[in-house]
Amino acid sequence: MSESNLPGIDETVIETSFKGRRRRLITFAVLLAAAFGAYAGWWFWLAAEVRGHVDGWVAAMRDAGRSAGYASMTVSGFPGLLKIEIDGIDAADADAGWSVHLPNLNAEMAPWRITTLQGTFTGPLQALQTKGGFAGRYRVTAAANGFSVSQDDGGRLRADFEDVRASHEETGRTLGIGALSLGLRRGSLPVYGQLVVDARDADLPPDLHSAFGGHVGHFRMTAEASGAVPPTGITQAALGVWTRDGGAVDIRTLDIAHGVLGLMGEGTLALDQNLQPIGAFTARISGFNDAVDTLVDAGIARREDGALAKIVLGVLAKTPPGGGPKEVSLPLTLQDRQLSVGPIALIRLRRIEWE
Repeated sequence: MSESNLPGIDETVIETSFKGRRRRLITFAVLLAAAFGAYAGWWFWLAAEVRGHVDGWVAAMRDAGRSAGYASMTVSGFPGLLKIEIDGIDAADADAGWSVHLPNLNAEMAPWRITTLQGTFTGPLQALQTKGGFAGRYRVTAAANGFSVSQDDGGRLRADFEDVRASHEETGRTLGIGALSLGLRRGSLPVYGQLVVDARDADLPPDLHSAFGGHVGHFRMTAEASGAVPPTGITQAALGVWTRDGGAVDIRTLDIAHGVLGLMGEGTLALDQNLQPIGAFTARISGFNDAVDTLVDAGIARREDGALAKIVLGVLAKTPPGGGPKEVSLPLTLQDRQLSVGPIALIRLRRIEWE
């Protein structure tokens, strides 16, 4: 029997298997190239969107009668995180009498999570206030900082700072804060915004000292702004409209440790017809005996009134459910720029000059 010219079985199987693997590799390479091309297009589209949003903010500020701009902006990092760097950021409102300059902002955004942006600031921040009781040039620095922006729940902003120093350049007055956290969340009418502040180890400038000294151990507050419409700006005209339409700020939580005084409470803040702050709160106060002695020693309260106040407060005081020093509940009011705890005047506030 003659030999067959057909290839051997093993040779056929090997050749067919090789061609099959080759087709799969080519198909995989084509799909990989298509996916990479789509991802690259997505990445560079996001980079263009970032630039567009920043330029949109500049245009919106100018449309609102303010000014804004930046010296340069770069978006790099392909194919990984979008690394955004903006130098020389400026914003100002001549009518409101303020301007700010920030040397640099660095932020990162993941292409697969475009609702969140994280970054840091490079200072010092330079601020100018030309109107009101706190007019002057200010220089703000922080040993460390970080911020995050999220579009969840209408939009959230959080910023954390360590060793903050805000100095008035003309007088040298300085506000120092050991640690500061700020949270801002947008809402919908009538409650259109929430602010959360947590400050620790704050040292006030001399002109802001109270009878309890210039050190604030901690200041924690959660506030919600409400009204028929949000104010269009922090100006006399805009706040006048906001006030007439029932604008107010509800303080949901307030927790202060200031010298010997401990205060927790909640209440409402608004503006009177002269656009000066007014408010009414319910406050739970601890350390009231030492607080009364401090007010007497400072000449704010008469000694006989202080003795009577300690007797009355001692009768009203109760031990909190979780234990600890006794607390007394009293009304806390702010009217005619006078902050009072019950019948005792605590702090005289500086008048806000709007023009």
